Parts: sequence; structure tokens; C-alpha cells
Amino acid sequence: MRQITTCTEPSTVVIERRVRARDRSVDYRLEVCRRHRWLASNWTGRRSTAGAGGQCGTVTDYRPYAQIVQSHTDLWLRPLAANGPEDHGGNLAAALRAGYALLTAHREPTGVAIALEHAARIAEAVAAGTLPLAEGQAQVLAALSAAETLDAGARGA
Repeated sequence: MRQITTCTEPSTVVIERRVRARDRSVDYRLEVCRRHRWLASNWTGRRSTAGAGGQCGTVTDYRPYAQIVQSHTDLWLRPLAANGPEDHGGNLAAALRAGYALLTAHREPTGVAIALEHAARIAEAVAAGTLPLAEGQAQVLAALSAAETLDAGARGA
């Protein structure tokens, strides 16, 4: 689960991307309020008011790890830090470290930068075999989610 806003208003619109996969029928579900509808512009899927009412900015994501990381990269990390794993030979930890370096180049680390660096350390531990794959991936996603939520708060979203 991700939180792309710090808004506590109930959602008025739900964007749900359905998929025909054996293991799931939905890729993700994003809920936004009227004020934050603009955030949904980059999310594909069916828009509806049915089932709305959850907290604005909540993304329930059922996709595999790599697709969720790609979503974080495309919709948040690249716009924030101007790079992604593909700029580092597919190395997620290197991309996160580059983001940290950019965010801290001329100022003290923020919560966003610290969460990126934490996610980078976890990704490195997974790659080194120090953390079991499934647990490490869950921790990476949690750290990315925390960073994205902190950034949303800093932007007033």
C-alpha cells in the first residue's frame, strides 16, 4: 500500500486498473479527493465514483515487485531525482543513492532523502543475499512508500 498524499479527506474518485492475470484481477486501485484529482492523470484505468470514500491518496497495489518499483520510478522518483534504475544498469540501489546525493548536494538530509538512502541500503542487502528476497523486497517497498508520502507532505499534496 502507498500513500501519495497526506490529505485526510475521503476520496471521491477511484481509478482501478483491471488485468487478466491468473493471480489477480486488479493491478492497482487509487483513491483521490476532488482537490487531488490531478494526481490521477498519470494513472491509467477505469475512473469511477463507485467504492469511493477511502482516504485520499491511497494506492492499493497488487502488481509484482518489479512493476511496483517501476511505478515508483516513473511517477515519483524520476520527476524528483531525475534518474531511475535504468540509468544505473538496472541497479535500484544505485538509483536511490543518486537520488539521495541529488537531494543532499546543497542542504541537510530531509526525511525524503533519508528514506531513499534507507531503501538503497535495503536493496543492497537484498542484492548481497544478506536479507531474504521476499522480506527485503517488502522492506524496499515500505521505505519507498514512506519516502513518497514524506515528499507528498513537503509538496502540500
